[in-house]
Amino acid sequence: MQQTGVEIQDLTVTSSDGTNPQAPPTGEEGSNPAATVPIDEWTDITADFFDCVKDLKLGELVHDSLFGLLEAMSAIEMMDPKMDAGMCCNREATPLTFDTAVETGQLKLVNLEPKECIGIIDAVYSCTVSWLEGHSMAQTVLTCLYLHKPNRVECKTMKSFSIAIQKIINLIRNFTLRAHVFEEEDFQHGTFDNNLCAEITETKALNMLKMAEDDLIKKAKDVEEETEKEEIQALLTRIRFTRLFLQCLVALYPVKQSVSPTKNEMVDIVKTLNGALELAQTMEKTIDLGTQPEEGSDAPNPMGFSMMVNQRLLPPTFPRSTKIKDRKSSIQYLVELIQRIKHACKIVNCTNFHAALNFLMDFSKKFGPCLLSRSIPQTLYLPARGKVFGVKPLTEVLKESARAFIAPPVLLPDNPLFNNPCAVMCVNSFFEYNEPTFSTLFAICGYNRARQRDRLGMIMSSFANLQDEAERVDVYLHSLSLKNENSRQHLACFGTWVFYHCLRAMSFYLLAGLELELYSVHEYLYIFWYLYQYLFCWIGSALTRAETFLAEQEYMADMKAAAASKGANQKKPKAKKRKSKSDAKEIIFNHAMQTLCGGYYKALAGFIKEDRIPEPLPMFDNEQVRFEHRFAPFATLATPPPMPYSEFKQMKMFMLQSPATELYAAAAKHFHEARTLLETFPNPDEDWADVVKVAKMNFVMMNLLASGHSRQSKLPPEFDFSCHRYFPIIKQRK
Repeated sequence: MQQTGVEIQDLTVTSSDGTNPQAPPTGEEGSNPAATVPIDEWTDITADFFDCVKDLKLGELVHDSLFGLLEAMSAIEMMDPKMDAGMCCNREATPLTFDTAVETGQLKLVNLEPKECIGIIDAVYSCTVSWLEGHSMAQTVLTCLYLHKPNRVECKTMKSFSIAIQKIINLIRNFTLRAHVFEEEDFQHGTFDNNLCAEITETKALNMLKMAEDDLIKKAKDVEEETEKEEIQALLTRIRFTRLFLQCLVALYPVKQSVSPTKNEMVDIVKTLNGALELAQTMEKTIDLGTQPEEGSDAPNPMGFSMMVNQRLLPPTFPRSTKIKDRKSSIQYLVELIQRIKHACKIVNCTNFHAALNFLMDFSKKFGPCLLSRSIPQTLYLPARGKVFGVKPLTEVLKESARAFIAPPVLLPDNPLFNNPCAVMCVNSFFEYNEPTFSTLFAICGYNRARQRDRLGMIMSSFANLQDEAERVDVYLHSLSLKNENSRQHLACFGTWVFYHCLRAMSFYLLAGLELELYSVHEYLYIFWYLYQYLFCWIGSALTRAETFLAEQEYMADMKAAAASKGANQKKPKAKKRKSKSDAKEIIFNHAMQTLCGGYYKALAGFIKEDRIPEPLPMFDNEQVRFEHRFAPFATLATPPPMPYSEFKQMKMFMLQSPATELYAAAAKHFHEARTLLETFPNPDEDWADVVKVAKMNFVMMNLLASGHSRQSKLPPEFDFSCHRYFPIIKQRK
């Protein structure tokens, strides 16, 4: 918005005699107490106000010393229902409470018809979904009057549901608070002093639902009219769904000594979720059988809801206008939520930290927006501080991760250092020092995508400290290993392991910027340059070093086994490469990513060579400042060293010396190589298939550009991220 210096006329309110009523009395009259009380008369300034704003154009704001842009953006627009809380209150003369609704006959406590119960239940689930999407509980779930005093409800079905839904809400709230991977914009956990039926246990609530089910089954058998029978069956489906959903959340939440469910228990939970999923799909087909919201009303159901009942509980700031989600979308949300929870349960199969971290990162890509489904795997994996699944210390899991990655000699039972007291104390201290950083890294994967990137930038300083500590530990352990005969070197073992995780965090930080569309097109060049020339190259070096270390360890193990065998084959055994399939897949995928980024880097250089990418005006731009800003979080790291702008500038000048056609041909070669690498691995997952498709499309486009296609055109290229969140399809119009 623009600001203008339009002068505002003096609109001081004056009394009828023309004097200022707020001026202090003068003379002898000032001694008279009665004379000090001014008689104010309001003056209509509407016409003067509109005369003042005639010189303002659309979008301009008046700038005054006491009313600048900050005040204008923070101001409440009067008479706007979305911002002015008073306008919301005026819709109802007196907000309807539970007691007044019962007294006036607007709330039925007994003899509710099945269609009325269906309408109320569907409306409550719509409010619950709206609450899960970030709205206040006071403006969503607690607008249902039946939830205020459920013990006074005489209808067994509605009473059991009202209590059960509060237990569900309490469990959801506990999951999210325990995982604590949300921001203010994600979730509002305040209950406004509502105890959510704390005096009733979840077991009792489940029993009440079961009794309500039995009553509905009996009633359905006694009813002969087909329409009524159909309504009872639809109501029975909703009560049964509520019971199964509550049962799953109770089973998943680690209460007993903060221990997560075992694999066998998880099988039963998934079966229950499958049952709830089928019922939710049936609920979606019978939405029309319940009472529907009245047209023009904000209430999600004609009976049982008062949208203003909690207005006085809201903070004094303006309330957001809460639009309750419609019923069909809400039931679809519940169906997808159950599917996400089923997928989240698979984390119990992740026995090592590396697998759990990969699982959470993939889970975040697929199911990012849903806070509950992001919180469940966090709670299951670390239900207690420093305890994986509530059983195994996280430090031990991290040791196993390092052992599987690079097999440091100190962690191998057949190595003399394994039982050395000094080495054991040193290693234990190192992993205790590591634990907070890796716990934070694990928690970061549970945040929404934007917050993940922010927090990854902040964790780089912790990785810098870990790398220094790992280097000191490796040097100390190497000095101890030299005192033992035929002992392996212990140089850069823990350092390589920490270095690898640091590089992954760095690469994800840069790629997340592409996903979130934080970079301008003219910035893509140095982003892909950094990924191609350094990050993926360093990741490949770390993986290769780890693979070599593992191969050496396996060779030495074979040598010892051969020496121990008597009278057997005395030939020198060959080293056996036993890298797991997942490790080989990661090496191939990393190499493909590096090659793919090289294709983008050279393609962008070709576009810049032909002036197809618009650059910002020099007077408003400084490329070095932008470069240093984008890579500022890496400045705290000593390894890998942050790349200076001068090196990028030199590489850019060197690249732009080549003709554009050569750059396009080199880019096509990179895209073809990436595609070939990815297609060599059997049974690719969905992400791999998408990258292969991107590589194919870009290979074709680069070949066309290298052959002179659209050479006369100066239109900027299009970067289509619809196929993959990180790697766009390049399109060039004629």
